[in-house]
Amino acid sequence: MTVWRKMKGLALATAVSAGALIGGTALADYDNALNAYLSASDVSIEARGARVLNAMNIWQKSARAGDVRSARVLGDLYSDIDIDLRHDELKPSETGVIPVDKVQALAWYTIAATHDFTDFNDSDPTAEEISARAFAQLRLPQLRQEMTDAEVGMAQRLVVDILSEGTQYDLARIGEMFAQGHGLPKDNVSALTYYYLARGQGRGANRTATQEVSRLEKLLGDLDVQAAEERADAWEPPRFREDGPSRLQQSQAAELTELQYQELRDGLAKLDSEFGAITKRAQEALRVLGFYWDSKIDGDLTTRASRDAIRRFQASLFMDGRPNELLTQEERDRRRDTQTGILTDRQRVELMRQGAARGHPGSLHIYGVMLAEGIGVRADGQAAIEMLKASAEQDYALGHFSAGYYFANGITAARPLPANSREACFHLSRAQNLGYRDREENLKKYCSFQ
Repeated sequence: MTVWRKMKGLALATAVSAGALIGGTALADYDNALNAYLSASDVSIEARGARVLNAMNIWQKSARAGDVRSARVLGDLYSDIDIDLRHDELKPSETGVIPVDKVQALAWYTIAATHDFTDFNDSDPTAEEISARAFAQLRLPQLRQEMTDAEVGMAQRLVVDILSEGTQYDLARIGEMFAQGHGLPKDNVSALTYYYLARGQGRGANRTATQEVSRLEKLLGDLDVQAAEERADAWEPPRFREDGPSRLQQSQAAELTELQYQELRDGLAKLDSEFGAITKRAQEALRVLGFYWDSKIDGDLTTRASRDAIRRFQASLFMDGRPNELLTQEERDRRRDTQTGILTDRQRVELMRQGAARGHPGSLHIYGVMLAEGIGVRADGQAAIEMLKASAEQDYALGHFSAGYYFANGITAARPLPANSREACFHLSRAQNLGYRDREENLKKYCSFQ
């Protein structure tokens, strides 16, 4: 490891000193950030965003400097949990600047849940700090259950990337997490890599890391030890990387995008399987919006009439639907290239949204289910049931059925829908009366109290 020791030893020593200097400030800054965040509910929307972002900035710096409360709060914010019950009107997702991001939430909760007070505090931790770590530990399994394996993997890589920006204690902490399988998957080669990086030299040596290096070198084979040494030699701390997103961040963004598209494809396929003939709803929506001029509704989107209708719809999405004469030649060429006549998954969601806005019962139903399940849009229980009830009010049987289903089971979302057996029974009964008899067992189950 001579290359890393010679070229990066000074950089790591500087990082250690910087961490020691800013640690105390970070602990004090938590309250400043909390005050900035809570005061945002009392100002205009424009000023609110600035205050919230300022608070987020402070919390991120404090969390990186070792404040467990800040790490826990970041987990709360990214998972849309209200951080102060006295100000429940300011939900994170309603600030306009904090997205619901389970990958970020799990990463920060993991950092809080694995916090070692002996590495950061000269005095005993406060009750608030202990509570922050305990709450994060409680949230980890709950959040993982809501996430796919791919999302959990991205969160774990984000944990490594965040802690890699810190001191030798943070690097040793990564090693410990890999060694114990606590917060990160158990991986002794990765553990040895980070213990090498954390060990240091001379009077600045980290005793725990030195002991763990000795233990793991005896436990692992020569090839694994060599692999860990090579990884340590090739490692670069994130703060000394080139400007712009790191390769890991770029990779995570690409993976998340693909993951989101795959989830959207899966969600649409489930919709089609559950309710069938979704393409007919698309044709109907195209007609309601004035793009489909044929009288035939057969669900075939490959016909010339359907493809022409889709091209008109696609043209309306480009440059806000402005006429060609108001576009540059380059913009006209780009508009032409987007008019494929084949709906993308995102365009299918947008088509249902626009159809619902026009009051088309089939679109209201499909878009309501999308809102309930988070298919292509953020899940919203209240908006979902409004769509489904609007569909049901037009005596659309599927609208009644889905409204009944979600009243029976509730919807977990930023704006949840509580279960309501009486409403469930009403809508399921209406669905059956209108001819939808696929789920008669639901009617018996939820109307048994009547």
